Amino acid sequence: MGEYRIRRVSDEIKRVIGEILIRDLPSNDYGLVTVTKVKCTTDLKIAKVYISILNHDAQQRQMALKMIKAKGSRIRGLVGNRMTLKYTPRILFYEDDSQEYAENMERLFQKLDHDDSESE
Repeated sequence: MGEYRIRRVSDEIKRVIGEILIRDLPSNDYGLVTVTKVKCTTDLKIAKVYISILNHDAQQRQMALKMIKAKGSRIRGLVGNRMTLKYTPRILFYEDDSQEYAENMERLFQKLDHDDSESE
């Protein structure tokens, strides 16, 4: 199957799941949830959904991810209703910690820069 189609389906799943998390399953309890990336397998039967949870408490982020995973079958059903595909992909949720990683790297760079300016 062409990579173009896989990318288009992944982008559409990303849009639909983002819409579902906003409208159908609001997440006011555990912070802002954003779908950052979706990777589909070549046969479009599995979709890995990476979500970013904006909350400073790591325990609440883990709880939010657990709650979203628990609602996975409902989310899959809603995706199936809103998209026309031969098979609705099985959806696997993962936490995207790239924003946290970038913030940590930025703090380290600032600390290095601060240490260099003090040593001069």
